[in-house]
Amino acid sequence: MKLLSLEFFKCRRRKIVLVCAAVLAVELMWMLTFFTRQDEEDMQWGWMLLLYNLSMVDAIVLPLSVATLASRSCELEHRGSTWKLLETMAAPDSLYAAKLGWGALVLAALLSIRTGLFTGLGLAVGFPGPVPWGRLGLFTLVSWAVSMMAYALQQGLSLRFANQAAALVCGIAGSFLGILSMLFPPALTRCVPWGYYGLLALVGMNWDEMTRVTDFYWRWPQLTDIALLLVWGTAFLLLGRAMFLKKEV
Repeated sequence: MKLLSLEFFKCRRRKIVLVCAAVLAVELMWMLTFFTRQDEEDMQWGWMLLLYNLSMVDAIVLPLSVATLASRSCELEHRGSTWKLLETMAAPDSLYAAKLGWGALVLAALLSIRTGLFTGLGLAVGFPGPVPWGRLGLFTLVSWAVSMMAYALQQGLSLRFANQAAALVCGIAGSFLGILSMLFPPALTRCVPWGYYGLLALVGMNWDEMTRVTDFYWRWPQLTDIALLLVWGTAFLLLGRAMFLKKEV
């Protein structure tokens, strides 16, 4: 707990709040622009339409956002060349876990606020039907789980390389592959870590080519995909930890 609290203390001037606010602003502007272009018939899908498009927005925005947060957390030690000093006071394992815990809490706060923000937007717009609190909560949990899988990868890169360009380029590639993978067949999407934002979406879409009518439906993530997400996350976690433990200080 002491190391975790120190992580928050070290990051107090890293403009983390500003980064999170920028993420929320981008997603909010994206969704507001989208909703202003919908007709009354489309808006009847309400909460389904919101969650379907949020999955797509997450696939674009969150990979780079996660990379930025991981970079902001790790670059301070690189700049100050303080790894040797830190490892005389705490085990590398503990340092790695503290940074991972910091990322988990920051992402949980960011995505919880995002869910509250868009719930308020749905109520303000007047989506029909009751608020699907269970679905919104599950969507937040899924977004957090996929983001933590990506965060484990990004933290490993940010800790390994002093030049944060490597981690940020990976995040940019993740944003590109995340949205592109939504066009892939599911078997191929499972091979793209950032594709799980769309793969585990809670809303599916049907488009009738003959009538040109689009309809949405609730769906549940497959247990196989959840298991694969855990495999990806565990692999990135162990790989990042191994690279950090072998890092010369």
